[in-house]
Amino acid sequence: MIVRMDGSGDQAEAASRRWGGKRAWVVGGGAVAVASVVAAGLVVADGGPAAIAAPYGCGTGGVHGTASAAPASDRPAPEGVADFDGDGHPDLALGSMGDVPGGYGGGSIEVAYGAGDGTGIARCQYLTQDDAGIPGDNRDEAFFGTDVEARDFDGDGYTDLAASVFDWKPSVIIMWGSENGLSRAVRVPGTGGSHVPWAEDPILDEQLAGGDFDGDGHPDLVFGLGSDQGLLKGPFGRDGAPAGTGRVPAPRRPAPDVQNANYDDLVAGDLDGDGTDDLVSIHDADTGPELPWRDRTQPVSYLRGGRDGFTQPADTRLPDAGEGAIGDVDGDGVDDLVLSPRGGDASRSSVTVVYGAEDGPRARRTTTVDRNTPGVPGTEPQDEDAVFTSLDTGDVNGDGYADVVAGAPRWDVYGEPGPEQVLFLAGGPDGLGGEGARLFDGRDLGADPAGDADFGGAVALTDLDGDGRADLLVTAPGSDTVEGVAHLLPGTAQGPSTTGVTRLTEGTFDDTKGLDLLMGGGEIAP
Repeated sequence: MIVRMDGSGDQAEAASRRWGGKRAWVVGGGAVAVASVVAAGLVVADGGPAAIAAPYGCGTGGVHGTASAAPASDRPAPEGVADFDGDGHPDLALGSMGDVPGGYGGGSIEVAYGAGDGTGIARCQYLTQDDAGIPGDNRDEAFFGTDVEARDFDGDGYTDLAASVFDWKPSVIIMWGSENGLSRAVRVPGTGGSHVPWAEDPILDEQLAGGDFDGDGHPDLVFGLGSDQGLLKGPFGRDGAPAGTGRVPAPRRPAPDVQNANYDDLVAGDLDGDGTDDLVSIHDADTGPELPWRDRTQPVSYLRGGRDGFTQPADTRLPDAGEGAIGDVDGDGVDDLVLSPRGGDASRSSVTVVYGAEDGPRARRTTTVDRNTPGVPGTEPQDEDAVFTSLDTGDVNGDGYADVVAGAPRWDVYGEPGPEQVLFLAGGPDGLGGEGARLFDGRDLGADPAGDADFGGAVALTDLDGDGRADLLVTAPGSDTVEGVAHLLPGTAQGPSTTGVTRLTEGTFDDTKGLDLLMGGGEIAP
């Protein structure tokens, strides 16, 4: 059974764009002018800041008004998942980087509030800088919300949402959670971009990572590698000001012959079990677009968090990779680093785990799972476009071990058409393996059969229904001809299930014609 939440179901006429991994580079030819959406329910209280437009009934034609909330749960949301309205039902936010009224590539955030009934969604929010409660204004290529992080940044018991934006310079906006959901927003003062001497124009690739990097019990944000103010320490004041700032060292140059290497991914977790989160950054060296896949250099850097700030252990060497995620796949109480390897003899459809240890992640203990591993379905793809570009970890089957999902969309706009797939791998006492693995093809879930949907563009595991099993969220951001869709697959003891799938489309959140939302084309904050 598939439940479709698609609003009007009309296909928007979209501006042309070029999909490029985590970023969409928008070209304006043929774009239509779109009138701004007027959001109902905006108020200014006592001369204070305007409120964000309230959550509304999903699929109601983009009319932004207050909708009845889902019944409150008698227990809090599971630890580590977002609950913006504090009703005990997990929520999620989809960072998108497509068009908005008044801006090609302006970016938006789609928020889905959990109903506590399976993977059902109770209410929706469609957030852009056109909202009077969010700092800034819609404009071209601001990419508002491309990267999103959900944490309780002010310590009031409600999950908040931090989003990156590039409106003339890179910065961070925090939207505060409340009993009514995300309700007010503020720009974090004093944020700056990365300062990595060997990076080339990283300004549109700034990313966020959330975690407790100084071990004081308050969530922090990292925004800007190599910056003296790259670490924004919690708790944050309601004016957006962090409790303090700290330096984030620039990663070492990967190799003498690497001239430029912008970073592609930034992930955080406790890889040494000391109770303080560490930081891993993944880079893409400028080795030329015609270089064969096996010869591409994508170095991975490790920064160890601590009370006295970040350090770079000189003896930590990690495999090259294109994507990363962190979770405890062997259940030993120490997080492990999960990578989609690149270069050398790595399989395009392989996943490598570098296991965490007291002295940090070490290449001395790794596991690689690919299509030749017993139990893993499918065959090795023969074209270079079928490569894992999204990863996440979570306990899908409820056995106490983190599992792994990996998405392989047709990530290159010039790539050959073909299958778009998501692979599920189960963790266990011996780490990651092939037993219980499952393969999900986008065509089986209704994604565009030609491979134009980018099914698997982003994946996330989160326990939406609070049953102790993480559910699988797979986005298919779409294109100028294919509508974006997010697929929600319930978690079961056998892994993600294709029974009872919920589909969230662009029309679920907003039905403004002429926009290409690229829904979920950025990061996901579960």
